[in-house]
Amino acid sequence: MEYRKKVIVLSCVIASLTLVYAGAIVFDPARRGARSDIYAWLDARDTYRISGIAISLPHLDLFDDAPETVVLTRNGRSWYVMRDGRRYPARQTRVNDLIAELTRRAPYPIHGTSAAAHARLSLTTAEAARVTVASGIGMPLLDMFFGQSDLSGRNVYMRRTDRNEVRSGEDRFSSYIWADRSSWYNLMLFPDSEEGSPSVTDVVRLTVYPPADENGDATPMVFTRVARAWEVNFDLAAVNSMRVDTYVRDILLSAGDDFADPMIGVVFGDSRLVLEFGDGSVTTISFTEPDENNRRLASVSGTDIVYTVTGWMHQRLFPAAASFGL
Repeated sequence: MEYRKKVIVLSCVIASLTLVYAGAIVFDPARRGARSDIYAWLDARDTYRISGIAISLPHLDLFDDAPETVVLTRNGRSWYVMRDGRRYPARQTRVNDLIAELTRRAPYPIHGTSAAAHARLSLTTAEAARVTVASGIGMPLLDMFFGQSDLSGRNVYMRRTDRNEVRSGEDRFSSYIWADRSSWYNLMLFPDSEEGSPSVTDVVRLTVYPPADENGDATPMVFTRVARAWEVNFDLAAVNSMRVDTYVRDILLSAGDDFADPMIGVVFGDSRLVLEFGDGSVTTISFTEPDENNRRLASVSGTDIVYTVTGWMHQRLFPAAASFGL
């Protein structure tokens, strides 16, 4: 009996100590503070509801025009950049990366809750950069300010526009917020190539209409896929199919250096590429004659987008027939 009493007493002591220890952990201010520091600006479950993102910068110089606001809009699964009332393809991965940063749970400790802290940390309406994440009509999913960096330069101060609390966190946002609007452009002539579509094997025929040479010759080159090889319509002892594949890939991944505003009376067709795909679709890329800077405009059939293309890019797209030999 004496032994049982000792076991019971010891068990009660151990249980009491366990409860005290657990309580100390649960109610430890440092641990509770650490938990409250873990935060996400946007609920990851709301990402499917996002319809647009606006990024605006503060107008700090009274002698300069107000900085442009970057407006990104979503249509289905695709993102676009708005410019002069028109929408242009956006870099899908870049937009998705920004959303991933906003939904990432990370340490964002609170640094103040007063208006004085807002002014001191450049988090007022006049001084802060602003990111608004919209969800159709109505209140935005997120509307927040980005202020100045801390003394280390590694963290930035942030707050929601409808709250006073100021948080800080690793500056993973400046590369998105302070970049030019052009950094969001997807300038690929085949925008879906960013996600690997179409692929080289999807192309079954390619017809190349080069610009006329000094003799006025503009004989087209035709590449036709036969199984895994290519046949051509021009005199070549043997075709290097790997070089043709590389050439087709270069076309699919080619890009302009900017979007051009719509212009009336522009004539395309000085040179063009016609790609026929296995699903029966056909895409034609047409170019204008070069301007005084050897730049051309390019249009892609099926869209109303016009690109500007450098002279060296155009030259790459129209190589000599001999370059496809063994």
